[in-house]
Amino acid sequence: MLRQTSAAQPAGTEGGAAGQSAALPTAAAPHEGPPYTIAIDAGHGGTDIGAEGVINEIQLTEATIGYLEGWLTQDENYTPVRTHAADTFSKNTERAAAANSAGASLLLSVHGNSDPYSSDSYGLECYPQPPGRTHHADSLRLAHLIADKFGAAGQRLRGNAGVRYIYYAGDDESGYEKQVVEESDSTVYSEQTFGLLEKTDCPAVLVEQCFVTSEADVAAWGTDDGCRRAARLYYEAICEYFGTEPLPGT
Repeated sequence: MLRQTSAAQPAGTEGGAAGQSAALPTAAAPHEGPPYTIAIDAGHGGTDIGAEGVINEIQLTEATIGYLEGWLTQDENYTPVRTHAADTFSKNTERAAAANSAGASLLLSVHGNSDPYSSDSYGLECYPQPPGRTHHADSLRLAHLIADKFGAAGQRLRGNAGVRYIYYAGDDESGYEKQVVEESDSTVYSEQTFGLLEKTDCPAVLVEQCFVTSEADVAAWGTDDGCRRAARLYYEAICEYFGTEPLPGT
């Protein structure tokens, strides 16, 4: 059961669950005007292949972030910063530290979802920083922009228009239970969300782009072409968030 509180608690441990916060370097001041520094995070890399299915999650995350980095690099309004080098493993604390030390104005973490019990599960979910966090409102706005782009492109939006909150209830001894709540629940809970979202000092959104266990989802959003299309939608959402004109292209 989630516990209501009046203030957010310290950041979680590795893996996104609750626990003691790790010391992070002092964050640089976010850039207030272009070029905006955008932290881009491939949710899995190196020896961490993520969920397994029709494809491995790492294939989706690396390809999508690579294409997104290309768009942001071409656009003079943005400076992309990877939270970790391509094809390498990095802990949540290290990835958050990379974003914070770069003075990122925004962080986007790309993942692939999975359902080991059914290949019928499919669709996109965006997880912003939950209510009570400093950057909740801006994070929520970006999450909606992303979900709207994908919905318009034909992707199924899970939950309430593709935006949900996630919390981890439990402790190190008994383990953690993942609890998903809909965006309509604005209660401030003491449980932690994903560790990366808790530790990042800027608006941040974690996206489950599609289910790697769904043939149809992978065909649409997990192939090389699907990842390229997804990266373009993320780029357009970022441009809309900052009020810049996206470069021509698809």
